[in-house]
Order: sequence, then structure tokens, then C-alpha cells
Amino acid sequence: MGRHSAISAAAALALTGCREKAVPPPAPVPAPLTPTPQATPLRSDAACTAPLDAPGSREKIREKKGEVRIGVLGGLKDADEDNVAYIKKLVAELKRRGAEVLVADGDLGDNADEQETLLGALTESGLPVIAVAGNREVRSELDAAEAELRKKGARILDLSHTRIVDLGDAALFGLPGAFERRQLHSDGACIYVGKDIDALATALEHFQTAPTVLVSAVPARGQDAKSLDVSEGQNLGDPRLVALLKKAPFGIFGQVWESGGRAVDVKGQPVRQDAESDKLYLNPGAADHTPWPLADGSTVAGQAALLIVRGKRASWERIQQ
Repeated sequence: MGRHSAISAAAALALTGCREKAVPPPAPVPAPLTPTPQATPLRSDAACTAPLDAPGSREKIREKKGEVRIGVLGGLKDADEDNVAYIKKLVAELKRRGAEVLVADGDLGDNADEQETLLGALTESGLPVIAVAGNREVRSELDAAEAELRKKGARILDLSHTRIVDLGDAALFGLPGAFERRQLHSDGACIYVGKDIDALATALEHFQTAPTVLVSAVPARGQDAKSLDVSEGQNLGDPRLVALLKKAPFGIFGQVWESGGRAVDVKGQPVRQDAESDKLYLNPGAADHTPWPLADGSTVAGQAALLIVRGKRASWERIQQ
């Protein structure tokens, strides 16, 4: 990619410089230098993406009942009173429609105080909350916010630490963070790397207990304007996640809020509300009440979604106020 090309170009320039300074023949020509490898780590920080076999990396919070209803919110963004009140209304509607657990997928606030307030608007419902870090949450701050909420009795899990959450009728597999450092909005925010994707692919292949739901702040790279990752006419998702969609029949993604309030199948074709599908990938849109321009030209002021998994099929509903 761009970084690799830049490194390769730098290596080539360095080699040219070496040849210019070489002693004229008959001195031997220096052997070609091996290009410097990229500085990207082989695996991300365990505080951001815990190993899938680490203690506490898997937790079951619900028994199988034949169906599970998952409330999905993302883009909580601002902790001002009006926005928090709006988010609480979205949560109340999700609960009214039978949500048994809430997923908070990226853009959870810019600091620990905001994160505690915004996530608190979800935990006040009494439902378990599954938090997913995106490209702006500093890991230590989000940990501190979640710890304060737990002191108040909240049941909150974080997919950076509890990588697999078994809901009985479905299992959430987490891949938090951004996929490129240039996407990070804060020092200390998280990034995942190729080895994390490989490990998750293996875990998805071997999990047979229930249908799997890939949960990431970053969507998979789409192909056209109907995809979940379109912003300003471009598909911005991670191309490496496309292979994971073949292993996880369902998915929850965020971050690209212009493509929110929609779902697609594995071929990228739209899945309409209330229609059951054996492959369904969802972007709930930003819950923040500020009017947000969407890729289709419309404008939406805050939305969420309900994901319903029943057997080997799923459906979804858009939630707006």
C-alpha cells in the first residue's frame, strides 16, 4: 500500500546513494541491501486486541432461546445533555422492541468523562452493553470509563478484552480499532493488524455453537455506492475483512456514518428491513442527534438498529425518533 511504496522508494534511494559513493573498480561491488521491512507490528497491543486464547477472552452471557435481539448503536459522539437525552430515547425504543443486549460500535466519546456519560446512557437500561473501540478511543481512558460504570453496577464488556461474547443464539466476535495508523484521531487509540485478522478467521472457522456475528468499527471494503463503507463517493473499508464475511454470516460495522441505516448481504446487495437473510451485514448509522448527511443524499438526525438472529437467518429494523 502507500506506506510500503514509500519505504520501497526510500530503500531504492538509499541504494542509489551507496552506488554513487562506491570505490571505482577493481574494488568489489557491494552486495545488494535487503529493503528495510515495514515497522508495522506483527500483532497489535494486547490491551487493544487481546489474544483469543487469553484468560477472560470469551464469555457467555445468555442461554439459547431460539432468537436473540441485539440493539446496535454507534457514533454516540457528544455528551451534551440534548444528545444524551436523544440516545436514551433510542435505547428505550430498542428495549421496547425486545433488545436483550446493546452493542456500542465506535465513536464512544473523546475522553473518559464523555465515554462514561455516553455509555452510561446505555447501561442505565439495565441491559448488558458490549463496547467496541473505534479510531478515537484512547484505550486507557475507555478502560477507566468502563471501570467506573462497573462500580455503579453496570454490566459492560469490551471486545478489546472479551473477544467473543456468546449470546446463546449468536456469538459476537470482536475486531476493535482502526486498520491504518493514519485513521487514528487520538494518540493511544487502537489499531489491529493482519495477524489479528488471521487469528479471528481461525476462531470463526472452529466455532460451531451458534451463528457468528463479526463486530468491528471498520466495515469491509465494498464495491459500490450501496456498500456500508461509502464516504464522498469512495469505498473506505478494510479489503482484508472481505474474506472474514465468508466465515461469519452476520456482521455489525460502524465508523463510516454516511453509509448508516442500511444492511447488505455477502454480495453487497441491499437487505431491506424485516427481510430474513442467511447473510446480513449492518451499519446502524450514528446515534448522535446532529443531522448527518448520508451517501444517498438524505439527512438523518440520529439512528440505531435492531439485529434479530433467529436460527441461521437474521433480519434488521431501523430505529429513529
